[in-house]
Amino acid sequence: MKKATGTSHLQKRFSVALAFSGGAALIYQVAWQRMMTQIIGSDAISMVLVVTIFMVCLGIGSELARVLVSRSQAGALRLYAIIETLVAAYGIFSIPLIRYVNDVAAPITNGSLAADFALNLGLMALPVIGMGLTAPLIVHVVKESLSNVGRTVGALYGWNIAGAAIGSILTGLILIEAAGLTGATYFAATANIIACLIAVNSIKLIKNEKSDRVNNSGCLLNIPKSVAVAAILFGFGTLALQVIFFRVLSNYMTLSTIVFPVLLCAYLCLMSAGQWIGGQLADRYSVRLPEVIAALFAIGAVLLLGALRLPAEWAVAAHGLRFSSFNGQLIAPEHRHLIGDPSPITVFLFSTGMMLSVVAWSGLFPVMFRLATRRIEDAGSRFARIYTLYTTGNVIGTFACGVFMLEAIGTGGSAIATIGVVAFGVVCIVLGQKLSKFILITLAVGFFSATKIPLSYYMGFELDDYRVIDVFEGKTGVATVVPTNHFYTIIDINRTASASALKENPGSKDDYEAWRWNHTELMALDPEFRPKNVLVIGIGHAYLIDAMLDLPFIEKITVVDLSEEVVSAVKKYTKTSAKRIFSDPRVSIVIADGRRFVQSALLQGERYDLIQNKINEPWHAGGGNLFTEEFFLEEKNLLSPGGYLSTRPLSGHLNDGFKIFGNALWGGYYHMYFKNGNFVLPEKAIITRDIRDAWLTEIPGEGAVENARTPEIEAVFFTEIPEHLKVDANTDDRPTFEYYWLRQLLGTWKSPRLQFWDLDLEKYKTVVPTVFE
Repeated sequence: MKKATGTSHLQKRFSVALAFSGGAALIYQVAWQRMMTQIIGSDAISMVLVVTIFMVCLGIGSELARVLVSRSQAGALRLYAIIETLVAAYGIFSIPLIRYVNDVAAPITNGSLAADFALNLGLMALPVIGMGLTAPLIVHVVKESLSNVGRTVGALYGWNIAGAAIGSILTGLILIEAAGLTGATYFAATANIIACLIAVNSIKLIKNEKSDRVNNSGCLLNIPKSVAVAAILFGFGTLALQVIFFRVLSNYMTLSTIVFPVLLCAYLCLMSAGQWIGGQLADRYSVRLPEVIAALFAIGAVLLLGALRLPAEWAVAAHGLRFSSFNGQLIAPEHRHLIGDPSPITVFLFSTGMMLSVVAWSGLFPVMFRLATRRIEDAGSRFARIYTLYTTGNVIGTFACGVFMLEAIGTGGSAIATIGVVAFGVVCIVLGQKLSKFILITLAVGFFSATKIPLSYYMGFELDDYRVIDVFEGKTGVATVVPTNHFYTIIDINRTASASALKENPGSKDDYEAWRWNHTELMALDPEFRPKNVLVIGIGHAYLIDAMLDLPFIEKITVVDLSEEVVSAVKKYTKTSAKRIFSDPRVSIVIADGRRFVQSALLQGERYDLIQNKINEPWHAGGGNLFTEEFFLEEKNLLSPGGYLSTRPLSGHLNDGFKIFGNALWGGYYHMYFKNGNFVLPEKAIITRDIRDAWLTEIPGEGAVENARTPEIEAVFFTEIPEHLKVDANTDDRPTFEYYWLRQLLGTWKSPRLQFWDLDLEKYKTVVPTVFE
């Protein structure tokens, strides 16, 4: 038998194989999670859903491995190679398959999170169960002796997670942008095949070196109940911690699409380090394992407290606090460098420092494994059982924290509860042991840390004139309320400006023309267009909806918003006539994903005369799916003949919308229009009686003001896209609006965010005089 000292040649081989396997798994996870965001709308919910599915199936796979590791090590290695091949085969077809089935099943699931979970669990189960089988099979092949089994498991599992970290950041920063979602899965399948080839190439070595180590021990005794319970509770803590930190760090660094994969990479790197450290401690202090577990718990609790008590000034100094252009107006000139997306390096370093508690709590896994393993022959089976229990805890932690705890008790309360859960796991381990003074002190330190975590975590945050005065926290994120010296209050969702609420009517110096907000410039240019049934996607600034209520022909306005938190904040802090949108019988507010609502409305045969796609910053995670070519086509099909789609006038929207509609009109202000039909720019803009008062109104709900008359409209009607406005297409498979880091780095990125009012479009403008009936 090979000596236990050092790292065997086979362990090195299989560390590489597991790194490729882990990398492939995370490429699939990030790509599938991105696709699920397109399907269900919420980045936060899709993350919880996909991670939960992965944890459920990894646990099933590891439990199944307990039966399979009873075969010879060569047989286990052959099975490993077959599994990697089958996962690769599924991965190649996974994106179109999952997307197609979800589209077909949309009328059945009807936006239900439980139905979404069940459907996609069925779609992803087999390949992810296969992924769960791989690590236990390799542990069975590589195990050497009881004296170093902790280090072996820590190293192998650590390399598996390190590969996953590389896969996550590679996908989020490069693969999705360069190859699309489908292309990313091809890379993952290639990694699976490489892992398979390493295994096949090693079978001969297994036969030659380890034929004496076939495990014929039969059924093994169950692990101690205390360890089993602790494994579930520690698994809960590790993944609940992930959900909590992702929410916290999204509020630091906004919803930029680079944040999620880089955060995931940092989390997995810390988890990998924790596995290695835990393995070292497990072997070195094999006779004091309960004390090691208590110490790791206390260290994790203290580090979590430190992260949640981090002074804002420290985050500013580390460039870890970011603002969008809208809420960035409230910060001082010396902090203007904090406006815009953070760099991947900033995200990685800052989030790594914030999430150091992950190292301590991840280290609990190899220590538990060592505590439950008494014979080296049992290592593969015991690893599988501990891993099954641990992933069971992962599932509960992810789902319970992401779906229930954050909404019910907030981020601070969830952190306190998570410390309590892990503490109970430690108590399970030390019960029946002699309670040393060291164990009692470490437990006391952990509990003390929990009492110092702030319950109202986001309340009172302040930098310069940016000051949070209220918080609405739920499933989709954290809506914070920030007052301004202007006539509106900002509503942020995860530090990304999402909406605003009027606290008073605008003054004479404020640029606010109600006739522009209620689309009457379009109605003047197209006198036949009088929309009755209107769909608004995103509540945004409620005064747009308020302004449309002044039009006598409006019969129904349906407002669809994904975030109940944002809607609640806008409702509470709107103080002007705009508050009538929450009581007017013509307005219906629906909490749902805009894309799913459109798909459902199409199936029900609904038609709208006007669709207002009211997402101001679609380059943030989850927003760009409302502006892909595929969604523009769905919106066109939902429009009545002669109806219009309205969007913000951005170069990216022009390219994608023009491809679907074949026309585009900009009336010189905040809206660009695509007509479901032919449009001819008229010689005169006619102000008919039914829009006259609205045209002459400066503030919604107020009377007409004669000096508000505008003698002309400077309109641009695009019959083709000017060369300087052409940008890459934004599609479901290649979401270029949100993923642009690589092209930006290479200097080849042409921004789709160009706003028409910032461009020189004089030679394209047509001056259309206005005529009042």
